[in-house]
Amino acid sequence: MVNGITLKGMRKKIAVAAAAAGLVMAFAGQAQAATYYQRTSDGCASVNGSYIYWQVGTAGGYALYDTNWDFEIWDNCADGKGAGLYTTYQKWENGGWNYHGYTKLGSDSNGFNNTPGYANSNGYSVRDVKLYVCFVGDGNSCVSLF
Repeated sequence: MVNGITLKGMRKKIAVAAAAAGLVMAFAGQAQAATYYQRTSDGCASVNGSYIYWQVGTAGGYALYDTNWDFEIWDNCADGKGAGLYTTYQKWENGGWNYHGYTKLGSDSNGFNNTPGYANSNGYSVRDVKLYVCFVGDGNSCVSLF
């Protein structure tokens, strides 16, 4: 282990680069999947994992997607700031598109202890999804995953 990065973590980071290179195609109706790694500018908060989305129809003139994600969240520094995975998105609700601002999907607030937090779940009837790694409660620290 070097600076809290295990061999498993390093393999994931290498796989991320390969997956990101193949993300450029998009066919409506087919599932699109990619693996991501991102960190804050100082490296104290980081996330790695997968995000999958597929078109399930249209609503209000836009494509409608269901999603699935599975991420590890790392608080890499003992600085009192937690690491978080956040999202913003539009959701089809009650016959219209509603914007959902920064929503925390998961966090790790344990400092530099080599134990990650996790975020894995599904989203339904969404579009314009964006994922971010941030310090918990600090919107200025956020860095987009894609």
